[in-house]
Amino acid sequence: MRIVQLLLIGLFLISCSEKKSDLGNRLFTFTEPQQIEQRKIKDLNTLDSLNLDSLGLFTPRVLVKVKKGLVFLDRTSRTIVQTDNDLRILNTFEIPEGRGPGELGLVRRFDEKDGKIAFIDNGLKKLTLYSLEGKFLKDLKVSGFPLIELVEIINSDEYLIASTFATDSLYHLIDSKGNILKRIQSSKQVDNPMMFTAQLKVSGNNLYMAGYSEPVIKKYSLENGSLIYSKEMIDSYETTENYMSFSNGAGFTDEAIYGSMAIAIENGFFYSARHHNGKKGYKFLDVYSEDFGEYEFSYLLDNYINNESIAVDDDHLYTIETNSKGENLLMKYAF
Repeated sequence: MRIVQLLLIGLFLISCSEKKSDLGNRLFTFTEPQQIEQRKIKDLNTLDSLNLDSLGLFTPRVLVKVKKGLVFLDRTSRTIVQTDNDLRILNTFEIPEGRGPGELGLVRRFDEKDGKIAFIDNGLKKLTLYSLEGKFLKDLKVSGFPLIELVEIINSDEYLIASTFATDSLYHLIDSKGNILKRIQSSKQVDNPMMFTAQLKVSGNNLYMAGYSEPVIKKYSLENGSLIYSKEMIDSYETTENYMSFSNGAGFTDEAIYGSMAIAIENGFFYSARHHNGKKGYKFLDVYSEDFGEYEFSYLLDNYINNESIAVDDDHLYTIETNSKGENLLMKYAF
């Protein structure tokens, strides 16, 4: 009997291995369906809000949870703002514009780890580090990538960058000198590079992705670059009408609809905030299993989410949302 059990276990492991190998060879657009098609709404209690427009912060984006509160970027003023967990402002500093040390051209996205903030500048082909207090630390040259989308800090010596228009791979693990250590996800065999536009988050030894124009969530291993899962989002949609190409680039059509605006990985869950796509009341934060990508439940936000603007801790959800008056609000919820 024990021999039979061992044989069954062996066959199971082999089948899992074969499935994982097959999954790793799939195209970027491959997804496995969700088993549950209808949302299950869980309660979310609004605790507090801060009107950012009243502070002169009219384009707040990219909200990040740090050890002592929250950090976000106001793109127009190029200002980094840090608050405590009760939404009280602790510190602000402005990123200087230019081409010199510590200066950046376009400031769009950032990441934070261990009190350091990393910015990527595609035009200047560099990665720039600041402290949370606003002290310039150093510039790192990053060359060889046609279009650098974002940066995620792995540790003081390693960074993950996304390059939508890369010739071979979408995501690259690089060292502090810009050398490529690993390549993740082939970018071949896709007609339009806008398909790759995504929200990304590194947590532990894994990279998590939610498509902006593709209704998909993915998980990759940073250790070997393998694809762990690729699942449809709930409310999946046909993407054919999303894309257009022209002589000098690519873009979205007028009929395009979108998927994820922001993601977070916490508490064993994969949080993905959905674009409203013009639907009144469509203010969903969908929650999936971090391990397997399976849909679990959803929350309903008070307003429409801003781009890249959710952060999560053990008991609370933080967002930047736009209300019916067009005002930007930093929100705090309790689960």
